[in-house]
Amino acid sequence: MRFSWFAAAMLPLVAMMVAGSVVAKDRAPGKGDQREAVMLNREEALELLAGMRTYLETIQDIVSALAENKTARVPKIAARSGNKMLSGINPMTGLKAPVGFTMMSLDTHDKFDKLAEKAGRGASRTEVLTDLADILNNCSGCHAAYKLAR
Repeated sequence: MRFSWFAAAMLPLVAMMVAGSVVAKDRAPGKGDQREAVMLNREEALELLAGMRTYLETIQDIVSALAENKTARVPKIAARSGNKMLSGINPMTGLKAPVGFTMMSLDTHDKFDKLAEKAGRGASRTEVLTDLADILNNCSGCHAAYKLAR
């Protein structure tokens, strides 16, 4: 699935706005849970949760590979959570979710692909960890900004 040049151009801006502004609001004392609800049906919600577990498993496997000093394993591991992961997803799910959520999701998949590519070119452990920190920032920002409606 390819997205438009406009979406690609907007990804960094939307990701920064969502991650930067909502985290502080969500954690304001006495404000309660102010995260935006992601309204999906049961099947879509289960698919979304499975995707997030794939992100976590990918990150865990990358950290394990780095701990074992086996950076050569990182490209294949990181690619699991890249854009190819979207191939089986119903595009309507992305349209039902808030725009910022969808944009951050696309940005995260893109970051995994870029990490896989960079690691495939022989990036150092420090470079891989820096990119991984950026990916985790997306995860933390998204969880601070959004909640799955129940």
